[in-house]
Amino acid sequence: MAVIDRNNILKTLQDRGKVILELGCGPHKRYKDSIAVDMVDMPHVDIVADLNKGLSFLPDGSVDEIYSYHFLEHLTDLGLFMREIYRVLKVGGKKIGSVPHFSNPYFYSDYTHRTHFGLYTLSYFSKGEYFSRKVPAFYNDVDFKINKIKLTFYSPFKMRRRLKKPFQYIVNSSRFFQEFYEENLCHIVPASEIRFEIEK
Repeated sequence: MAVIDRNNILKTLQDRGKVILELGCGPHKRYKDSIAVDMVDMPHVDIVADLNKGLSFLPDGSVDEIYSYHFLEHLTDLGLFMREIYRVLKVGGKKIGSVPHFSNPYFYSDYTHRTHFGLYTLSYFSKGEYFSRKVPAFYNDVDFKINKIKLTFYSPFKMRRRLKKPFQYIVNSSRFFQEFYEENLCHIVPASEIRFEIEK
C-alpha cells in the first residue's frame, strides 16, 4: 500500500509550528490542527498509510505529540510501532491515548483486535519503574517515561455505569490499588480501557 499525502503535508512538515499526529482517526478528527493518519481513505484523513508498516514516511524527531484512541490494539506488531513512535517523537514529545483493557468483555467481540493491553504493557517500553511489579525491559531499546496510566470503568447500561464510577475513583487513587485491582479483581469488575501518557 502506497502512502498517500492528500494535502501535501509531508513536504512542509518542518514549516509547521507544533506537529501533532492523530493515528487511526477514522471518519472524524478530534483535534483541528492535527495530521490525521489512517489506513482507510476518508474525508478527514490527511495521510493514508498502512500503519502496520510503521511511520517510515516521517523523519526522526519530527513530531511533538501523537494521539490515538482505540488504535494500538489493531496493530500486528506493537513492538515495531512503539519503536517508530519513539523514533519520530522529539525529545520531550508525548504519546497520549487509550486502549481497551484486556478484561473488557467487548474487547474479544472485535475480530480486528490483535494485541491485549494490561496495566504493565507500557512498562515493557520503559526502563523506569512506574509500578511495584517489575517487567523485563530488554526486549527493545526504547525508553519512554510513563507520565500517567489510568484505568476507566464504563458500561453502556446506565445503572451499571453509575455503580462503576466510585469504583474507578478508588482503583485510580494509587498505583497500589491499580496493581491490586488487576491481580485480584479485574475478572469480577472488568475495566473498560487504559488511558495513558508517555514521553520520550
